[in-house]
Amino acid sequence: MTTTNTIPPPTVTHDATPDIPANRNALGKELIYRTLVLPACRSMFDRVWLHIEGPVPHPAEGPVIVYMNHPGWWDGYMAFLLDKIVLNERFQSYIMMEEQQLRIYRFFTWCGAFSVERRRPGEAERSIAYISRLLRERRDRMLWILPQGRIVPNDRRPLKVYPGVARIAKQVGDVLFWPVALRYEFRGEQRPEAFIRVGPPHPSDLSAPEEEIVADIQARLTVAVDALRNEVNEERLDRYRTLVRGKRDISRWWADVVAVWRRSIQRLPGRPRQPDPPGDTHAPDSQR
Repeated sequence: MTTTNTIPPPTVTHDATPDIPANRNALGKELIYRTLVLPACRSMFDRVWLHIEGPVPHPAEGPVIVYMNHPGWWDGYMAFLLDKIVLNERFQSYIMMEEQQLRIYRFFTWCGAFSVERRRPGEAERSIAYISRLLRERRDRMLWILPQGRIVPNDRRPLKVYPGVARIAKQVGDVLFWPVALRYEFRGEQRPEAFIRVGPPHPSDLSAPEEEIVADIQARLTVAVDALRNEVNEERLDRYRTLVRGKRDISRWWADVVAVWRRSIQRLPGRPRQPDPPGDTHAPDSQR
């Protein structure tokens, strides 16, 4: 999706539909979450951290466009966790997904996924018109979008976004934006940790030119991603909480074995009582 000042986007009818539209199914979505998304996150990550800046959007304030950076394969799963655990599915959620991938994983249409294809002229505009129409119809609808368009190394700057997110907002006419910053790091554990920093929500001046809306979104997302990077690197995680805790890895398993062995030794006749070793100081006290 590209735009210039001289060539308008292709004309698209109000009832345009992408090649693969969403096919929301509550039972199918719950099945995907319980059997695929949640087990995979618990297996892959030691912990998924969350920090929320500002209020969480309410359906009466919608429709909402959630724009996220795109540092890895797991980004859609992080959106799923936010939708299920933080938002409690109070919104009807939709997410743009590359057509080639959605043809392989078509069951994601049950979660509100619909296709976008940028390589064929007019196809992206059909997807934009489709989701814009859905957002206009109800305030309690939400779009999750990765406006970088592809996976990009987390610290590459400038952080560039496609104009589609602004084009959708202008077609809807009244939206609330919610930025989400994602990061994945190996720290002191066997498996990586995922970090999610969301908010604060903000409106946008939709009377402004499209390029100004894009620039504003790009600047806000850069601020959020940089803030997350700094908080993780400086281990300032006191405002973060555990969203999902992974399975016990070998270091925790071995620590439990050692703790049981020490308690058994201390119970032997004639052994002096020893104080318990300090707890895990890797996370804030509230997260243990």
